[in-house]
Amino acid sequence: MTRPCALPPIVCGVDASYVVPLRALMSSLVTTHAYDHGDLRLIVLHDQLPEAARADILRHARQIGLSTQLRAVPAAPVRGPVSGWVSEAVYLRLSIAEVIGDERVVLYLDADTLVLRSLRPLLRHQLGGAPLAAVRDPQNPVLGRGIALPGWDRLGLPAGREYFNSGVMLIDLSVCRERGLFERARRFLAEHPGHARFWDQDALNWAAEDTWLRLDRRWNTFALSSLASQPGFVHHAEEVMPLATLLGDESRAAVLHFAGPDKPWKAGYPAAALADLYQQHLPATTGGPR
Repeated sequence: MTRPCALPPIVCGVDASYVVPLRALMSSLVTTHAYDHGDLRLIVLHDQLPEAARADILRHARQIGLSTQLRAVPAAPVRGPVSGWVSEAVYLRLSIAEVIGDERVVLYLDADTLVLRSLRPLLRHQLGGAPLAAVRDPQNPVLGRGIALPGWDRLGLPAGREYFNSGVMLIDLSVCRERGLFERARRFLAEHPGHARFWDQDALNWAAEDTWLRLDRRWNTFALSSLASQPGFVHHAEEVMPLATLLGDESRAAVLHFAGPDKPWKAGYPAAALADLYQQHLPATTGGPR
């Protein structure tokens, strides 16, 4: 039974390929909340995660003193389109309402994020009847200025409708259940797979019907400075959200999101300040932060 004054739990969904970044995120949570992380709770969703990976996560949680549960998705997770660097683990978040029936509100974080400032203001943020709160996607802030939800006009959606990134979401599970939000998202993937360029994110934007609450960009700041100078980098939404503004956001980020195919725990990530920052939280192979 959840304590009346308990903070909502933080939820992640991973497969075996995201255990290392999950541990980095866990370390950043404890480092950022060094003196008050005792009431933070982490729930990790997975689908048949290998026993060694589960043990690795729980061992790291014990080492850093972070309350952590592993919860298996009991039924087969949603089978949607995947491409590039993404696996079907992105769809685990669409099972949150079923797997986490004992909480009213949860904070979902992608495993490729770092927490740099206290999450308490966000965890206590009132949703006011909205199913979820999120940040506009910095590279796809509105339909028609980016590459999200291809064919949005054929789906009957208006140009300029704001579009959120699903990597950080404060979710009212009771409202989502009442509105069937996750069921609608799963149905979208089954019926419109050709419109899902960004996987669960496109499905959730469709299902939420623009009823989501807007959060300040500090709660989901893309780590763009390491990538913006690389050959081939394209920012599709300069007119709506200038790149210079987004780069300036990094200095005040509460949650830094390493979205996209280039990941700081992999070889080849650009050597820069953000890579050094990530390395501070990246655990050694045998556990514990370096």
